[in-house]
Amino acid sequence: MKELQAGIQLVRSKYLRQHRRPAPKKKALKPKAVKALPPQLSERPKPVLAFPANSPIEGLQRRTVEGLKRLKHQELRINQLSAELETAMVEFKAIASEINHDWKAFQAVREPKNAIAQICEYRTVNVPTIHQKPSGSFVLTSRTIDLFKAEREATILAQTLRHRTKRKRDKG
Repeated sequence: MKELQAGIQLVRSKYLRQHRRPAPKKKALKPKAVKALPPQLSERPKPVLAFPANSPIEGLQRRTVEGLKRLKHQELRINQLSAELETAMVEFKAIASEINHDWKAFQAVREPKNAIAQICEYRTVNVPTIHQKPSGSFVLTSRTIDLFKAEREATILAQTLRHRTKRKRDKG
C-alpha cells in the first residue's frame, strides 16, 4: 500500500513539475500625458450604462472565462490521474495474483496453523471522476473500479473458444 501511495505521489509531483506555470509578472503602470478636453466635450453628460474599457464587468467576465478554463484543465487532470490510479490498481492486483500461489506455499511452510489464504483482499474501490453537465456545471463524483473484469472476460473468451472447438470436432 505504501508503494502504491509513493507511486501516486511520484506521478503527482512529476505532473506538477511539468505543468507548473510561472507567476505572471505585473507590469508597472507608467503615467501618460493627456491633453485637456475642450470645454464643450468635457461637459457632455455620460451615458448611465456605458462602461470604461477596463470596467468591473469586463474584469469579472475575463476572470470567469479564465477560471472556467482552469476548471476544465483540472477536470482533465483529475480524470487522467483517476485513469492512472485505476491502471496502477489493476497492475497491483495482477502482481498479487502472480505471487499468490508462492505466498500460500511459503506461509504454509512457515506457519502452518496461521497460514493466510490470500496475499491480498479485495473490496469495492472507487476513484474520483468529474464530468460537465450540458448546463456547464461540473459534477465531482466517483466511479467503481472493477478489478475482476479481466478474469471474467478471460473466462468468457475461454468458454467461447472451447465451444467453437467442440463444434468443429462434432462437425468434422
